[in-house]
Amino acid sequence: MAIGQFNDVCSLMSSSPELDALTNGARHLLASKYFQLAAFVMLVYDHMLTFDQEVNRIWRQKLSGASVLFLINRYITPLQFIIILVAFQDPNWTLQACDNYVLFEGVSSVTLVAVCELIMILRIYALYRRLPILIFLMTLWATQLTVSAIGLHTGYKIPLPPMLVGCILTSDSPIFPSLWVAPLITDACVFILTLSRTRQYIKDSGTAPTVYIFVRDGALYFLVIFLANLMNILVYFLSPVDLRALGASFSQMITSVMISRLVLNLRSLSTEYHSSPPGPNQGPNMRGGIPDQSFLTRTIGNLGEDMLFSGYTTTTTGDSEGSLEAEIPLANVSRRYFLGNTYSTTRV
Repeated sequence: MAIGQFNDVCSLMSSSPELDALTNGARHLLASKYFQLAAFVMLVYDHMLTFDQEVNRIWRQKLSGASVLFLINRYITPLQFIIILVAFQDPNWTLQACDNYVLFEGVSSVTLVAVCELIMILRIYALYRRLPILIFLMTLWATQLTVSAIGLHTGYKIPLPPMLVGCILTSDSPIFPSLWVAPLITDACVFILTLSRTRQYIKDSGTAPTVYIFVRDGALYFLVIFLANLMNILVYFLSPVDLRALGASFSQMITSVMISRLVLNLRSLSTEYHSSPPGPNQGPNMRGGIPDQSFLTRTIGNLGEDMLFSGYTTTTTGDSEGSLEAEIPLANVSRRYFLGNTYSTTRV
């Protein structure tokens, strides 16, 4: 530490209230760094646990828009967070470097969270297949980005005492919390729409295991994301000023983990569905309901696009609730057709 900085610290610590404030500030900063590092370790650990699934269900499949979104969330997020960790921990960062960097933390976090929410929105569209739903959610998503950008514009680096290290974004503007409030509103809408639609699917599909798996992977995952963002908002408004951003890192990391697992598990469910013979709940359309095959097509696969798996090509035809034709072009495997209320199986 330079002599001038040492003198500043000694002057700062000359009175007991200032010493207490410095001690509390150091403790809060350390707690934030530990919490941030723990969130990153959770992300990396989950990546290691699911890497084999990623290779089989993403890398070995045809590249699509859904795959690109998945890979952005999967790999750009940890790379971005490594830079944030360096900024929080490296004592060699100059004030000028921090001034040039500090908005990167907020901009990158808002962008990557937006990617995750775009995946969730496309899942909802895959469930409903209704343009008004998509327009509403995309408008909400665009509004979220706009409001977050305005909030970021008010941000600046936290002025820390000379002996404390960290390049941290903050603001005293009432608009700044929009970075977390806006995604929470989007998450709430996505969660409510998911519950509403899956309730109808459960009613129509009886005890079909595929429906229960979707409920687990959809509603439960979205609930975790919603609660994590809600926790972040509560921490921001109820905690001391230097602990307001404590939950931001965890909220972003758990969102990334949940979205990755959602896509991987749905891809797994689709593979299991296509590799097994049709069960009692995979037959014709149920009266007043939605065909189970149509449900699978819309909730598994490439986020509202046609499903593309190795060895499979699935397309949808007809109206939004209509027919599904699933073709499995493999030797000695059943080719199944489900057109309207007709279900037939032929050998190829």
